[in-house]
Amino acid sequence: MALERKFIEDNIRKFEVKEFLQRELERAGCGEIDIQRTPLGTRVIVHVQRPGLVIGRKGQAIRKLTTILKTRFGLDNPQIEVNELEVPELNPNVMARSIANALERGIHFRRAAYTALRRIMEAGARGAEITISGKLTGERAKTVKFVDGYLKHCGEPAMMFVKEGYAVAAPKPGVIGVKVKIMPPGTRLPDDIIYKEQPEVPSKGEEEEKGEIEEIVEQLQEEIAEEGESKEKVSEESAEEKKAAEEASSEASEEKQPEESSEETKEA
Repeated sequence: MALERKFIEDNIRKFEVKEFLQRELERAGCGEIDIQRTPLGTRVIVHVQRPGLVIGRKGQAIRKLTTILKTRFGLDNPQIEVNELEVPELNPNVMARSIANALERGIHFRRAAYTALRRIMEAGARGAEITISGKLTGERAKTVKFVDGYLKHCGEPAMMFVKEGYAVAAPKPGVIGVKVKIMPPGTRLPDDIIYKEQPEVPSKGEEEEKGEIEEIVEQLQEEIAEEGESKEKVSEESAEEKKAAEEASSEASEEKQPEESSEETKEA
């Protein structure tokens, strides 16, 4: 049982470290925290909106956090790595914290939820769900959900692709819990179907019809060509006949001219 107990203690320590860092880095817009064990020590990767607040002036804030992680939580040689969130609207922890801050400032819960939901969907998310529970409008607590887009709720896709974030608001009427679920853009689910365009293959009947049409066209072309040849032959024969007639007429005119000249001499 000693080995199992060690694993349980390590997981409890990781959870305590994440909870502490989220509380300390709330102003910096803390999103995700990843803790990794390496041969050189413990690597803590923090994704925040404003890295400057985490590092501090000349690195004072990050050195202070490193000392606390080493002394209070007993991490071996902790190394904090700070990364900036590229799209904060797609991080559920950041959006849950922003909604909780809006509720603490006195903004109506519907307005805060719809504003956050619109920002999430405009960032390109496939779907989002915001759940607000607590004393929202009166003494009696209730739960309200705001949903947009397409979101998986159960099964392996819900565990793999849907990100969840949670935050707590503490206004005067009482504590309000905010839970945000986001399915990021570009998520390909097992039931997504991709249609591939394939070239159309003509059937046997269509091929036979095309062959018959081609034969008919060839026959028509041959008939047109034969008609053209026959017309050319007729035109050549008519030209020869005209030429022969002209030659005959010219010979006849030549024979008439000497006869006329002889008659003229006799009369003289």
